[in-house]
Amino acid sequence: MENDKKEEEKKEFSWGERHKQTLLLFFGMLISYGLRVNLSVAIVAMTDKSSANTHFIELPWNESSKSKVLSSFFWGYLITQVYAGQMAQKYGGKYFLAGALGVSGVLTIFTPASAIHGGVLVMCANRMVQGMAQGFIFPSVNVLLSKWAPASEKGRLISFVFSGTQFGSLVMLPTAGLLASSSGGWPAIFYVGGAFTLVWVLVWSLMGANSPSEHQTISDSEKKFIINSLSNTTSNKPLQTPWGKIFTSIPMWTLIIAHLTQNLGFWILLTNMPTYINYILKFDIKSNGFLSAMPYLIMWILIIAFSWISDYIRTHGLITNTNQRKIWNTLAHWGGALALLSLYLFDTSTTGAIVLLTAALGLNSGVYTGFLTNHLDLAPNFAGTLLGITNSIANITSILGPLLVGFVVTDNCNKDQWGIVFLCSASVFFIGNLLYVIFGTADTQPWNDTSINNKIKNGENEDP
Repeated sequence: MENDKKEEEKKEFSWGERHKQTLLLFFGMLISYGLRVNLSVAIVAMTDKSSANTHFIELPWNESSKSKVLSSFFWGYLITQVYAGQMAQKYGGKYFLAGALGVSGVLTIFTPASAIHGGVLVMCANRMVQGMAQGFIFPSVNVLLSKWAPASEKGRLISFVFSGTQFGSLVMLPTAGLLASSSGGWPAIFYVGGAFTLVWVLVWSLMGANSPSEHQTISDSEKKFIINSLSNTTSNKPLQTPWGKIFTSIPMWTLIIAHLTQNLGFWILLTNMPTYINYILKFDIKSNGFLSAMPYLIMWILIIAFSWISDYIRTHGLITNTNQRKIWNTLAHWGGALALLSLYLFDTSTTGAIVLLTAALGLNSGVYTGFLTNHLDLAPNFAGTLLGITNSIANITSILGPLLVGFVVTDNCNKDQWGIVFLCSASVFFIGNLLYVIFGTADTQPWNDTSINNKIKNGENEDP
């Protein structure tokens, strides 16, 4: 018995195919986010040649045109996610993920031609189709992780993969600036990004797999370790989606609210932080590359650190999984709210304000071991669909957030108006997490799989 336990621990901590799959997915997420944010950096050089290589064309787009082009991605992104979750659950996430990034990569390469020869209308169409394609990414990845991440490693593997989003921003922001100033000019941002994407698609198509059962070279011991770990909650056959039970589930609605308030509070903060630092703190953030990248770097480091702590707690049974999700989410949302409230109430120095803003963003990393992992807790068989639902609803705030800030902040130099913005973000974080603490749970729901309902009722699938 003791030897069997040691053997299981050896399998858990040894490098295996599940780690190779998560590493590939990490790079996939990194690239997808790089393609998402590349335009927000490139559009400065595209419309003002003095900020980059002056030998390339300057596009005559006004602020209204730029806003339309930047927002068009999200209009497409909202459309496909629930459908994507359904398709990934039915057929597996591998080729949907490859197709999503493949389409994004090709359209990224054609972005300079779309902008120069097609104008705003064609550019909006290009970005909208990219958004529709990328709507398949999160649901597909969630379905893949539901098959590859054993219970004892769930926190760190899932968090590592999704931390690729922060690393993508961390890599793209300085890289895009360098490429825009290079001999390739601003078009190089899209050519290089698209080329790297297509290379990843090729590698993933050759090495990726929908599940351990479909992987050709995985060892029998690792396959058994993963499948046995997930056997109580994950079905080997496609199941009919219980739409009625999903939309009448209190834990699911709690998850929707948590995701919506996270996106609203986070994106209000992140997208407007450079403007606040520039106009209120009188600090040119663009002149300091390290400061620009610091929030993303800190978030990425904390995501990894939090996930390892989370798995240690789970493995050693220190607290229930439900309480752990609530603690991490509270650290993220109420910790961030406290930092923003301090910024609103106290007259801090420039350094103090930057520290508080960075703390608010850094602590937000707790959502990766908080509600973002909760989809896989509630219903691993429908993880792609659940994430598709919450992410679709939550990303409406990607459009509404900037509008809200524009309504409140009519003068970028007015500190009181910015204080209202931070107070709104803090309030959103507080309310969303309060509901999550009261109604949230990490228990697998009865509608996850009717074939295991009896096990749940008999206490065989209790929260550890």
